[in-house]
Amino acid sequence: MKVLAAFACGCLALAPAVRAADRQACNVSVDITDTDPKGTNVRAAPGGNAIASLKNSGDGWIEVHITAQLGDWYEIDRASLIDADQPPDGKSLFQGKGYVHKSVVGVSGMQNGGAIYSDHDAHSAPVDPHAPGDQPVDLLGCWDQFLKVHVKKGTGWTKEACTNMNTTCV
Repeated sequence: MKVLAAFACGCLALAPAVRAADRQACNVSVDITDTDPKGTNVRAAPGGNAIASLKNSGDGWIEVHITAQLGDWYEIDRASLIDADQPPDGKSLFQGKGYVHKSVVGVSGMQNGGAIYSDHDAHSAPVDPHAPGDQPVDLLGCWDQFLKVHVKKGTGWTKEACTNMNTTCV
């Protein structure tokens, strides 16, 4: 029994380190794509309690700054409402550490002619060296300043996704 208790304690001690190792640092901005009129929940931890609700109160969009990815969750440090009635950086809706699920964020497309690479390195092989701006783009993840995306030509990494919900960035 003592061996089992020691094993369980050892596993519990390793659990935070495993979770910390799964944290991928990022420095990217993306859009809230959630259409729920009640808003998008920002949570205290992945799957945890809601600490804020991001609501679009105008004709613009909500942009969040991602600082890390933890599986299906993105860690954010701020969110802003972007529209013509706001300053260039938008109106702050959230400041601090919070988490949003990957299902509620995305990008509106690619910057026209933007490059998509096979790895999160601009020196890696191109998946699409001149991606069209008006194509559907699925956001899959992040790594430093790169977004992992899926487009018509395949899956790859880019720094040139469009986060302007009012235009196609062409």
